[in-house]
This record gives sequence, C-alpha cells and structure tokens, in this order.
Amino acid sequence: ILINDAGVSTDSGIPDYRGEQVRIYKRNPNHKPILYPDFIASQDFRQRYWMRGYLGWSQITKAKPNPTHYHLTWLLEHNYLNGLITQNVDHLHHDAGVPDESLIELHGTLHRVECLDCNTKMLRDSYQHRIHARNPAWANYQRALRKSNEAPKINPDGDVDLPSTMSYQDFDIPPCLECSSRRMKPQVVFFGENIRKDVSEAAENMVKQAGGLLVIGSSLATYSSFRLARLASEHKLPVVILNKGPTRADPLGTHKIELGCTDVLTRVRERLDQ
Repeated sequence: ILINDAGVSTDSGIPDYRGEQVRIYKRNPNHKPILYPDFIASQDFRQRYWMRGYLGWSQITKAKPNPTHYHLTWLLEHNYLNGLITQNVDHLHHDAGVPDESLIELHGTLHRVECLDCNTKMLRDSYQHRIHARNPAWANYQRALRKSNEAPKINPDGDVDLPSTMSYQDFDIPPCLECSSRRMKPQVVFFGENIRKDVSEAAENMVKQAGGLLVIGSSLATYSSFRLARLASEHKLPVVILNKGPTRADPLGTHKIELGCTDVLTRVRERLDQ
C-alpha cells in the first residue's frame, strides 16, 4: 500500500506545509496552521478562517490532478498497489479516478463541511454558494481580486494569506440548515484534532494486510502518518520512502529515494508497462 502527503500535490498548485526540511514551512515561514482548539473555541477565529477560506476556494477547485496522481491510479488499477492512504485534503485522488474503496483520506477533505453541534454534513460547493449570497461585499472583493490577477497565496488549510490589518468582523458565516448553529467546520483534521476512530482503524487494517509500504511525498512529521510506518516496520514489512529531504521514518526505511515523485513514478510505470 501507499501513504502520501502534500509532496504529491505541489505540482497541482496546492502548497505543502513543509519543504525539504521537515520542520520548515515552505510557503511562508511565518505561517501558522489552523489549530483545532482555537477553531472550536472562538467565533472570531471561525469568521477569520471562513472569510479567508471563501476567498481561497476557487483556487482549490481549479487544481487538477498531476501525473503522479494518474500514475498512482494506474498502479492501483493494475494491482501493483492494494490501497492508498493520503494525508491530502484536496480530493485530487478522487479526480484522478481512485475508487472510494481503495482510498483512505486520513485527514479528511476540504470538499465537505460539517456542523460541530449536530454533525450535519454538506458539500463545500453548496456551502460556498451560501457564503457568497450572505456576503455581497466580500463577493465584490473576490471579483476585484480576480480582475486584478492578484490572487492571494493559498495555504494548505484551504484559506489564503491576507493583510493582518484587514477586518473580518462583518463576515457572515451561514448557519447549519438543521440546527442553526454557526459552528461550521471543513471536514478536515486540523492540528491538535484527533482522527476519527473508524478512519484510524481502517488505515491500520490496510497496513496490516499489506505486503509492504511505500511512502511518497511525505515527511511523516505528523504522528498520525508516522505511526502507520512504524506499524509496518513492527510487522516486518519493507518500507520504501520516495521523498526529497528527511522524513521521520528514515530509520525505519528499507530503501530511501531522494528524487521527485513524478520523475520516479513515470519511469516505474514505463518499466512495468513494457
């Protein structure tokens, strides 16, 4: 099976948190990721996230699968891989044709929204339309950004960088259609948030049933992914790492390849397809 992370999607225009140095944020060294305790505790924090997320959504939806995504789909279709565990929340593996039964989205997806109070879920596209309708001033600001060709930088959490002086107090978060709560959250796992038990167990079972583990485009810096590599090692499975720069699992790796994902997988596919 395979575990991957943001290094697979950078060629699609989705930034990663870390570059080739495990603890360095690549896009913006001063960027702070969304922390779950802050998000659930503060309406102001949620307003800030949703305002920035509203402005960044069009960039997320414009992203398309790159050759690495399609190579991985091909490997699944031809039974060279039995499953794929992704830490990415961009939905690009789905867009590349990976079936639901072969894919575990370890950290969720930006393409769904959930209510923190009643657990109602909805598609992000639908919620985006509601945000748009309730915030005409911000809709105008978004249109102005598009015309100026000065789109703000997108972050891995799906929001964008904006000036710290910009006020978001007038941003209206659409309430849940079932319980009217405004505690709405993208269905992703923020830093400091636990992965759902059923997702965690499904990932563990996929590893236990595998004949080996391939890690691609991931530093495995988060414990949720590193523990899966450690589990594979404990079960005496070969662990092969394809990643530029160090990873947390380097001591566990049977083999380490420090090259680009697309270049290596293109050659692998060509060789297997002969």
